[in-house]
Amino acid sequence: MLLDSLFEADLNRPTPLNDEPAFDAANVLRFGRDLIYLVSATGNELGGHWLQAILGDKFRVHFLKDVYYGSHIDSTIVALRPGLALCNPGRLSDETIPAILKQWKIIYSPPMENTDRYDGDYLSKSIGSDWIDMNAFSINPNLVVVDHNQKSLIKLLETNGLDVVPLRLRHSKLLGGGPHCVTLDIRRRGTLDRYFD
Repeated sequence: MLLDSLFEADLNRPTPLNDEPAFDAANVLRFGRDLIYLVSATGNELGGHWLQAILGDKFRVHFLKDVYYGSHIDSTIVALRPGLALCNPGRLSDETIPAILKQWKIIYSPPMENTDRYDGDYLSKSIGSDWIDMNAFSINPNLVVVDHNQKSLIKLLETNGLDVVPLRLRHSKLLGGGPHCVTLDIRRRGTLDRYFD
């Protein structure tokens, strides 16, 4: 119902109150049969519990709390391929990454580059943080699409055995959406695996 009371949240931890389930699809990152659910300004904890109840035993929902309140998960964690994830060092550390990801190799993004390419007027209208340029999209286990301005990130990914397609997505900061945000895969080949114990 999205009543006003849902949004009477603590501004230090601005998550919707648990009056009813509330979340965006982009609060969720799927790793096969496991889902990491970010509790943030766009998703409350009750939303994650509702999702688990709807999905049943086929999927497991893992909560990520108290690391980032801004919005969605895909500028905090990027699933690159089975066994390898990219994490935002401004939001996560070896101590705060989700427990299930501790089974994988974690690489931390370098600082975002070319953040001065925008003028003040553009920035005043933008909803994305500088970290929106970390938002990437894996096409397959060997190929990832990345913002073309992020040369150090591209080099890091290539060092870890990935081929990179540099993409110019001109208004990602303005609209708050990178390659992962603006894609919707409608067909996948292969099996639905479980990557974690």
